[in-house]
Amino acid sequence: MIVNIRVIPSMIAAIALSISFTLCTAFSAEHGQGSVCLAPSPSTPPSPIAPGELYNSATLSVRIDNRQAVLWPHKASLKIEGLDTTQRHLFVELSDGKPLQSFWFRFADFKSTELCFYFDGYLMVQVKAARDARQCKCK
Repeated sequence: MIVNIRVIPSMIAAIALSISFTLCTAFSAEHGQGSVCLAPSPSTPPSPIAPGELYNSATLSVRIDNRQAVLWPHKASLKIEGLDTTQRHLFVELSDGKPLQSFWFRFADFKSTELCFYFDGYLMVQVKAARDARQCKCK
């Protein structure tokens, strides 16, 4: 039995578009760009809980990898974009140009390409997927 199927040009275009979208989505997820949202920090530091924990809130800044340091915001969240989701990144918190704390992070550890960095009540930087963090208001 021979079946005669009539192919409509718009069907071919729809199938090609669907395949293209699927391939692009898979490629961008594997080799994509991620972002970090910095939640506002307190404009006045809380009392230190141990010697040496003082910092200058006016110069509190963040450096990721070899990028230029940016001031940690006090009023509104700040988004840092263009981070490779397949690489690990070095997060450095600075005050008066001196490192306060640093750590490595990977987007894969959070299963998200959008992360939120915020202070806990003890001046330690915490990280969550942005969708799970009420502290960050980046768009």
